[in-house]
Amino acid sequence: MLLKKILCAVTAFALIISLSAGAFCASFTPDFDVYSESAILYNLDTGEVVYQKNADEKRTPASLTKIMTAVLILEQFKDDISALSTTYWSGGYECFDELYLTGASNADIRNGEEVSVKDLLYALMLRSACEAANILAVNSAGSLSAFADMMNLKAQQLGMDSTHFTNAHGLFWQDHYTTARDLCTLIQYAMTLPMFTEIACSPSYEMEETSYHDPRTITHTNSMMMKGSDYYYEYVKGIKTGTLDESGRCLASLAYKDGYSYLLITLGAPQYDENGNQVMYNMIDHKNIYEWAFSDFKYTTLIAGTEEIAEVPVEYGEGVDYVIVRPEKEYSRIWSTRVPAESIHRVIELKQNVIAPVKEGEVLGTMELQYGGGTLAKMDLVATTDVERSEQKELLSVAQSFIGSKEFFDAAKFSAAFFLVYTVLIVIVKIAVRRANKKRSRLYGGRSSQEKW
Repeated sequence: MLLKKILCAVTAFALIISLSAGAFCASFTPDFDVYSESAILYNLDTGEVVYQKNADEKRTPASLTKIMTAVLILEQFKDDISALSTTYWSGGYECFDELYLTGASNADIRNGEEVSVKDLLYALMLRSACEAANILAVNSAGSLSAFADMMNLKAQQLGMDSTHFTNAHGLFWQDHYTTARDLCTLIQYAMTLPMFTEIACSPSYEMEETSYHDPRTITHTNSMMMKGSDYYYEYVKGIKTGTLDESGRCLASLAYKDGYSYLLITLGAPQYDENGNQVMYNMIDHKNIYEWAFSDFKYTTLIAGTEEIAEVPVEYGEGVDYVIVRPEKEYSRIWSTRVPAESIHRVIELKQNVIAPVKEGEVLGTMELQYGGGTLAKMDLVATTDVERSEQKELLSVAQSFIGSKEFFDAAKFSAAFFLVYTVLIVIVKIAVRRANKKRSRLYGGRSSQEKW
């Protein structure tokens, strides 16, 4: 029960991260062949896609469809989850007719047999029972087609834009498709619902007695959980297998090891080897990818919050003319131990014309981290110290700026012109006075006007 609560908390947190994160993910390529046509490996602890292969390619999901069926039923009972054990549903011919002679997987639930909803969900997820899917669909929505409409509405609400369902069980029908990425979104959401992880990750389950059956034990179709299986991998849990000629082998599973949690979805693995022998290539892919992830990837601090990134020039600073900037916070993520952090390209933009005072923590630029043709993160760069303002520097700078400014030269030109005009006027006035005095001297014979009178 404690593990269940932890898983729900982890996946709820990861779902929030994944829905708010940008589209770019720094995925890596393993050094081995992946048989599946599509795949996505998602770290549940950080909400990061670590590996992807054709993750947005539309494909037939086979019985992975039943995950959405379980989601809709668990949503219906989430406010009273105990009612799963006390509510009994049965199905009529509409639940069984389309399954006859198809070879559809089943849990031997009979026409009219009353089975608890809880047992129907276990049959759905562990034995991949198609009749259980139809019984749940009809009792929940009134008809198979109405339930398909509910499935598509939920897919739309979850942002599964490359998904369309036409049935509750996943047998091949036209216009029934999804992608590895959309299934990743669906499973993250499913794990936030009560009982989903507990049901989907149970290796076995005992169904209760009915009018048709004694108590009986059913086992999960994911052989990776079964000791003694050729595909056993001790760290794997659930969730759902699926196989059709049209879809190949499909698998969604979880794995937990050394504090790391992963969700892996693969679609379209071959069913047979070159000799025509049946091989679970989907399970081979899951084991190989998980072993690679657990050995090669660690939660790594790529940018320390204390790292000095650059110097930003500061005008009028008291005793200094720059301030050092650092990231506002550290940047850590799941990263390959084979890829050095130095391979991440930094694009730094700093503010220009910064004027004191500057406060520690003030944003003075940004840094974008780029890898593999996309942006990993963009963070603010902040001042590491305060820078006080120097009034003396400011006054000197203002004076220096004025002396070299256009206004200064305009003022100097005006002053020079004014002085020139003033000088010319003085000279003209003096010349005029001198001429006037000479004229008086000639007029009065050298006598003054007082002598005449």
